[in-house]
Amino acid sequence: MSSEFWQRIIEYQNLGFNPVGWISNNSSEIDYFTINECLKETKKSSSWIDLSWYDAFYYSGKNPEITRRVYSLGAHEPKEFTNKRIVALLRIDSERVSDSSSLSQVLSDFFSKDHNKFPLKKLAISTTSSNRESQFGLIDHIDVHRGDRVGYTAVNTSSARILDPVQKPDAELNVEIAFTSALENLLLLGCTTGFKIIPIYDAPNEELLDQIRVNNDMFSAKYNIAIDDYSSLKLGSLFYGATTYAHSTNELPVKYELIEPGMTVILSDHFGSLTPLSINVLKQIDSNVVLDKEFEDEAAKGEIIKSLSQPKFSLGKIISKYCPEFGSPFETKSHIVSVFPVTTDGIIALLNLSEMSKVQIVIDEIPMKHEEMALFATKEYLVSNATASTNGCHLIVSTNDVAELIIEDLRKHNFKPAKIGNIIAKGTPAVRISRNISKYVAAKHIINKFDIIND
Repeated sequence: MSSEFWQRIIEYQNLGFNPVGWISNNSSEIDYFTINECLKETKKSSSWIDLSWYDAFYYSGKNPEITRRVYSLGAHEPKEFTNKRIVALLRIDSERVSDSSSLSQVLSDFFSKDHNKFPLKKLAISTTSSNRESQFGLIDHIDVHRGDRVGYTAVNTSSARILDPVQKPDAELNVEIAFTSALENLLLLGCTTGFKIIPIYDAPNEELLDQIRVNNDMFSAKYNIAIDDYSSLKLGSLFYGATTYAHSTNELPVKYELIEPGMTVILSDHFGSLTPLSINVLKQIDSNVVLDKEFEDEAAKGEIIKSLSQPKFSLGKIISKYCPEFGSPFETKSHIVSVFPVTTDGIIALLNLSEMSKVQIVIDEIPMKHEEMALFATKEYLVSNATASTNGCHLIVSTNDVAELIIEDLRKHNFKPAKIGNIIAKGTPAVRISRNISKYVAAKHIINKFDIIND
């Protein structure tokens, strides 16, 4: 427990940011499952919200125009909802997020006053705020051009879900992690062209803001991705995030209605790749955290940071390869039927896939990247869900023959894919899984959502 580490923590906190707030749930963003549950309680007042992990619309060869509006939470100010598509990102203090009824009330207050022609499908909620003064609600209005349809534009919004607290607040890595997180879902949809980033950022002084802008430009130059700077939030607290979009001239692999019994569930990379970073930070927070044996977690940490901060464009190319050209039908014998993001949600993503697809899944294998560390972290209740992962870990559903080809391509690009289960029925959503799940998940409320198979 070094004084340098705690000085860095205090430095972040003085800027209105909690750099270790992601530890308890493996992410500073509320997971898709929790947000959906809270929205059910506010369905009458926010019936126009149809939440999904992605949003996409037809692409006519021209980029969409985006107008940004930022609001204070709880101010009851009128919002300029329009007849355009929108994505939203909310930053809410941790106390209000920890209680589901309180979070439901925040969502109801923010979204119930007005309605939009198009449903809100993509909503991200960040909990890195340490005080109510730094809360905000951001809405990006998307104006789509008319014309001949040639594909799809996918849009996403996200914050820096994880930060390495030993880094300085103005570190280039913080921007890299935020932007890479926002790009990840676009790659999973098979987008390969037209990437654009609209940063969401803030800081309490001009010096730090200027450095963030420099870091934004460095990311843009490194990956040749255009950036539209809409200026800072001007709220005076440190924040990193982005709205992103990209194009695909193929059909998107989100045909959940085509999933049939007998199809294979692939995990594109192993579960559990985030655990070493969590343990690394916990060891610095609490000197009583002692590992049973000497793990090479410093080397693992470097690998995790690389995954968090470097977009895997190869993923988009692989997914696109197994999707039909725009306007062509899906052929289950040769195409990916559907995908679903995993990353920091870990095995919770299986529940979300089952719910969205209305299918029953049986899971035969839980491949873990750092199994010994996951076993120890779960046994000692150091992390709630040791299956949480970094970028590149996702679910893919296809026939078994297509799965073999996908796995071969993923391995060529240094992924560690595996067949982990099968679709067994359509109808009532359910995920059957081995009781061994308790070796990797300490949180009982997560385990209880699965149908446990006695080995």
